Amino acid sequence: MKTLLLTLTALVAVGFINAQSEPWCRCALFVSSSYAEWMVFELPEVNITDCNSHDQCKWHCIRELNEMTNDMDLWSTVSNDTVGQHICQDLYSHFIFFIHNSYVHAYYEMCGGPWEYTGLDSQQMLCCDRGEHKHCISK
Repeated sequence: MKTLLLTLTALVAVGFINAQSEPWCRCALFVSSSYAEWMVFELPEVNITDCNSHDQCKWHCIRELNEMTNDMDLWSTVSNDTVGQHICQDLYSHFIFFIHNSYVHAYYEMCGGPWEYTGLDSQQMLCCDRGEHKHCISK
């Protein structure tokens, strides 16, 4: 009986491993506050060669995010709005009405692991006032 149970357990484990999907990578932008982190933009998932390809995932994300945001320029125009305006609208849709002097950070995630920092930050600080992208005034 124990042998049968061990054999079934082994077969289930092999089936589970074989049923896992292809390796993948996610890229996203986050805004931080003293109390929370908000994902404000996510690119579509991409395939990578294996779940140990941190550099492959990281560099793919850096390239894609730089292309889509004009090197993390919040005042760059994309689809008739600034990058910052898209972010402010997303935050507003999640009931985050004000952001003041916050940088936007780029992260990547591989195969369901933790989010890891790419080393990219926005060129400017982000300021949002009820969904509107505003110029920041430092104090």
